[in-house]
Amino acid sequence: MTVGSHRFTLFLGWLALAGCGASGAEMHRKQAPAQLAQPSAPVGTTQVSYEDTTRHRPLVTRIWYPADPKTESKTTALDWIFVARGVPEAPMAAQPEKLPLVLLSHGTGGSTSSLVWIAECLAAHGYLVAAVEHFGNAFGNDTSEGAIAQWRRPVALSRALDALLADSRFASRIDANRVGAAGMSSGGYTVIALAGGIYHPERMGAHCQENPSRRGCRSDARAILEKLPDRDRASSSYNDPRFRAVFAIAPALGPGFAAEDLAAVKIPVEIVASAQDEWVPLADNAGHYAELIPGAKLTVLPKGGHFTFLAVCNDQGRERAKNICIDIDPTVDRAAVHEQVEKLVLQFFATHLR
Repeated sequence: MTVGSHRFTLFLGWLALAGCGASGAEMHRKQAPAQLAQPSAPVGTTQVSYEDTTRHRPLVTRIWYPADPKTESKTTALDWIFVARGVPEAPMAAQPEKLPLVLLSHGTGGSTSSLVWIAECLAAHGYLVAAVEHFGNAFGNDTSEGAIAQWRRPVALSRALDALLADSRFASRIDANRVGAAGMSSGGYTVIALAGGIYHPERMGAHCQENPSRRGCRSDARAILEKLPDRDRASSSYNDPRFRAVFAIAPALGPGFAAEDLAAVKIPVEIVASAQDEWVPLADNAGHYAELIPGAKLTVLPKGGHFTFLAVCNDQGRERAKNICIDIDPTVDRAAVHEQVEKLVLQFFATHLR
């Protein structure tokens, strides 16, 4: 269902909180996963490491881009488990000369690869895409402090944008007037913060006190928060006017916002979520955001869990990472869900990054 100019939410941070792929066979728990179609055009990929000099931390960034038409795609795996098509270090397509840019934000404990399906879709349609690893809140580098200090995340995307616009390898190809962002889960919160939303951890804490059994709500959250050296910045504005539109997928931390905290959001916002999300319930998160953000559009998918929005996994992933690679509803075709969302993403950015 699609709801225009309405709003709903998620809570993973107090809490620790035309398509590109074709759907394949139904994805049952004991069956093979849906098969991905080749992107409509070849995609190249590379990884770079920038430095956030103000906060003294790395900005590991994976980049996807339209590849030279002669590039031959092949199936690979990122993080050993996520099915991918991008060709490492492939030459970039010469045309168009200027490309719109979309930055991606992964969820808590996620990686730059977890939204590869969106990245490859956009790159195949002429976008430069950059996914930023959130230091202290990423796979292999996930700390309790990073999980609570979610307000550090939007700064990472702003600093990555600075770095990309200063990088001679990409700067001349980026149309700085056509920049957007997309994120999933805590990454959904991140892009809403870039749009002007202001998070209040005390609201999140009150929600978790009332709902202590909710997934993601941590009993030690307040103790961790009180020790954070930058806790006074939690409710600062991280609005970055260079971002012209944001797309949030199953966004988290909804209970951390009231109407006045989202009133400053003036750019287009689109949200997609599942009615069955087991980690960030629709009403408290995606629905809450959509209800409070002026002009936000919400699309609710009837089936699929929170991790349905992660990339399709290979056999190794389904064997070793069942909790994120196998959906809570065995009848869900993850690739088909992705195809639905890809169409929304493409239409959204084509409209708002013109």
